[in-house]
Amino acid sequence: MFNYMLLGYAVLHLTILAWTFSWADNKDAKIWILRGMLFGMFYDNLLQGLGVWFINASWYESASILRFVLHVTVLPFLTVFTLKILQLGHVEIASKPLFISFCWAFTSAALTYGIYQEVYLLELGPKSALGVEKLSNLSKIPPIATILTNILVMIMAAVLLRVNGWKWLFLGALFIFIVNGATATLTWGFIAGNFAEVVFILCLLATTRKFQPIQTS
Repeated sequence: MFNYMLLGYAVLHLTILAWTFSWADNKDAKIWILRGMLFGMFYDNLLQGLGVWFINASWYESASILRFVLHVTVLPFLTVFTLKILQLGHVEIASKPLFISFCWAFTSAALTYGIYQEVYLLELGPKSALGVEKLSNLSKIPPIATILTNILVMIMAAVLLRVNGWKWLFLGALFIFIVNGATATLTWGFIAGNFAEVVFILCLLATTRKFQPIQTS
């Protein structure tokens, strides 16, 4: 049952991804960051949903590695996404060269460490939960780059809320941080985590639409 839920999430993410092409400016780097996230979510859920049938297939392990590659190469750029939103929201600190340099340096560090921890040191092994069969990272070290990126985005979103009054970026980042933190070690944590991802990406898309005029051509 739950593998079909994951496949349903995959279809949902792919649908939202296609929808962004109907309104977003394709020259805007921010929307491509979100599209990268949506594709990564689609792919992650697709592979996990198919695991019950293909976990022993020769291609499944290589395909599973790509799940982690997509995650660690896209998520760090949420810092840059949030920086651009703050600039559009007329948050003064976001125009300061020192802060801009910090955001890019943080993004580079998160990207480098994420690749090292979750790709170079990746140890895949089978994991079964609620009828879902997949290959997971056997490492017990938490995804530090992801956690720190989430915290920084929350802080920046809180500044946006205070200056501009836009609350959804902060609430989305807070929601996924709390849900993932509270359910990470639970058997059904991946279900809650997937729901939190949907809420978060919708908040990100709503934020993009708020700070970017809808394209009509």
